[in-house]
Amino acid sequence: MKATFRQKYPNYLPLCYIIFLILRKVIRQGQLRCLEARAKKKPINPEFQDGLGEWNQERGLKNPLDAINKPAFWIDEDFNDPSIKELVSKMIALRVLLDARRLHYCSPAGTFIPNTYIERTAKIKMWENSWVIRHSKVRPKDIVLDLGGASALFSFYLASIGCSVRVIDNDWGNCGIVYNTNYVARIMNWDIKAYNYDLSKPLPFKDSIFDRVFLICVIEHLSCAVRRSVMKEVSRVLKSGGIVSLTLDYDPERNCLLSDKGLRFAYREKIERDIIQPSGLKVLGNQEWLDAVSQKSFLGSLFLEKH
Repeated sequence: MKATFRQKYPNYLPLCYIIFLILRKVIRQGQLRCLEARAKKKPINPEFQDGLGEWNQERGLKNPLDAINKPAFWIDEDFNDPSIKELVSKMIALRVLLDARRLHYCSPAGTFIPNTYIERTAKIKMWENSWVIRHSKVRPKDIVLDLGGASALFSFYLASIGCSVRVIDNDWGNCGIVYNTNYVARIMNWDIKAYNYDLSKPLPFKDSIFDRVFLICVIEHLSCAVRRSVMKEVSRVLKSGGIVSLTLDYDPERNCLLSDKGLRFAYREKIERDIIQPSGLKVLGNQEWLDAVSQKSFLGSLFLEKH
């Protein structure tokens, strides 16, 4: 079923801004088609290839309870953890509050269209959000940066508990998520500000100003070169003792010609090369990673710390 116009765009978006989004979408689609046509004519960059890792698919694996760098394989067990359960309840309550005030937030697909993803996917997104919030040790009054999270329930939750939140996004869905973030911030009186910005450029912030930086299923969508520059920039703007929290996924069926098909723990060399080494940060928590998901999919969390 096709989404209606008002499902695509919040009703408080100005008509002139919606027209701008529609025109930008047309331009971007044309640019993307040109880039994809060029990519088809060139040999695939070796850096875009998947690594040579191995993973364990045994169903009898036990949940590594002390691991924070782990896949979303034991999602139902993890939701039984009291601290995770409490966070899930708080985020659901926030969702209810925003609905009651007719304020919009993104679905797991990054749009305002309801029921974009199946229930299982929404559940996985809730694991992703609650797991990262819990193990990043983010606190009220922290100054945090969320890359790629405009209008996400995740960034709204951080603002709702008293964090000062800055969000960088490029609104690739052209649905007004940057505008919506700033609108909701005004209505809710939250300290959150979103910027429409290209991650391939240096971050527009001074050195060492953020306590926490979050990249929720963002890093795998970037090319290898952009990943490395982003991680250098993330380290630059992070305070000493600060924590970077990432989630990353993998889907071999993803039609992505300009970058590789994602990241997973089995490809540790790729993660070391594209994420850890450029940042100069250290892995926080368990140093051994278990890749316990099938070869066709993966979702996991990774935490880094600046000493």
